[in-house]
Amino acid sequence: MLAPSEAIAFFRQKARVPTERFGEVMNEAHSRGFAVAGATSDALLRDLKAAVNSAITDGTTLKEFQKSFDQIVKKHGWDHGGDAGWRAKIIYDTNLSTAYAAGQYAQMSTPEARDIFPAWRYIHHACPHPRAEHVAWDGLVLANDDPWWNTHFPPNGWRCHCTVEPVTRSEMRRNNWQITEAPPLDLRPWKNPATGKTEMVPKGIDPSFAYNPGKAWQDHQAAKAEIMPKLEPRPSTVPVPAKPGPIAPVPVGPVPSTPVPSHLIPTHPAHVPIMPQAEREKQQVEDIHLLLKPEAQGEVTAGTLPVEVQKILGSKTPDVILSKETLDKNRKHIEVDKLYPDLPKFISNPQVVLPAKTERHLRLISTYGGKPYSVIVKRTGNRLLNYLESFQQISLKEVRRLILKTTPVFGSDEDFIER
Repeated sequence: MLAPSEAIAFFRQKARVPTERFGEVMNEAHSRGFAVAGATSDALLRDLKAAVNSAITDGTTLKEFQKSFDQIVKKHGWDHGGDAGWRAKIIYDTNLSTAYAAGQYAQMSTPEARDIFPAWRYIHHACPHPRAEHVAWDGLVLANDDPWWNTHFPPNGWRCHCTVEPVTRSEMRRNNWQITEAPPLDLRPWKNPATGKTEMVPKGIDPSFAYNPGKAWQDHQAAKAEIMPKLEPRPSTVPVPAKPGPIAPVPVGPVPSTPVPSHLIPTHPAHVPIMPQAEREKQQVEDIHLLLKPEAQGEVTAGTLPVEVQKILGSKTPDVILSKETLDKNRKHIEVDKLYPDLPKFISNPQVVLPAKTERHLRLISTYGGKPYSVIVKRTGNRLLNYLESFQQISLKEVRRLILKTTPVFGSDEDFIER
């Protein structure tokens, strides 16, 4: 079964974080960073992340992932320690389960979903070695905003296959279920092997799993939107006949939620610094180069929209995704090997932005070597993702025609209009 778009978006936004041992990246930090204990090379992490991305996006099986894992280990000469099959399964299971959990939480935590499903129910699935606490939580019905979900939204440990199901009012009446109080938090001390510090971990939850992947992702996206540079759109100076106005920005923001109890805040910083723009663009260029290879498949993040353009488009992420299929289609219009690595700059710094096709499309226009180029970005219907639809050179005459035909919604048209 293929992952929902929310799960895919969650995994792709993670920055690669080299680590020497388990414990360096903990809890909420895993929702922002992709780390594999002992993987200290960025090149190694890039290949491992690509393999996991394929598993989430394309439905790669564990057997196929293990084969890729063996090839990656051999390529980089990585001494990962332990049995290769076991290590591959841990990486596969953990990343897929947390991505699915984040995607599920994104769907269940919308205002509409919270209204329809006032309660969530913990479900334990049969497994060879069940944890007693997880079995005890099976069937627990709590309010959808109960703070308990901040630390106990599964997965709650290595190879944990527990899930959460939303519950309607009619289901509660039909099954005679009642919203109850959450079980008390039974905190146990655990010494972090990387920091040497003692941290308090709820009983029944493995270290570094006492967080809600989806909530941590949403909180991070909201914080990132707050600190990103605010680029004010400049009004168009071109007289335009009376036409429908610019696309109205769609408000986006965090879903109200209950904070984690202060006594559960980690005793050491559990964060991955937000990646600077230059570093983010460098990583995007590297990923585009990988996708340009003939044997490459899948999708990569090709650029980051200015926050104001993101709001105009109405999407919940500034990232723009490039698929191999779109890249190949555009080969007939542009020298992809030469120009596609410059996509991050085109997307992050457009000179003028115009409406295009439908309310889900925007056209970004910039110049390269004195020639104008057009990038069309389309957001998905659920507003969670943006995809690059086309990238091609257009004539100055066509740019002027487009500007006179539509009202620019961002940037300045003065570079393209004769006075």
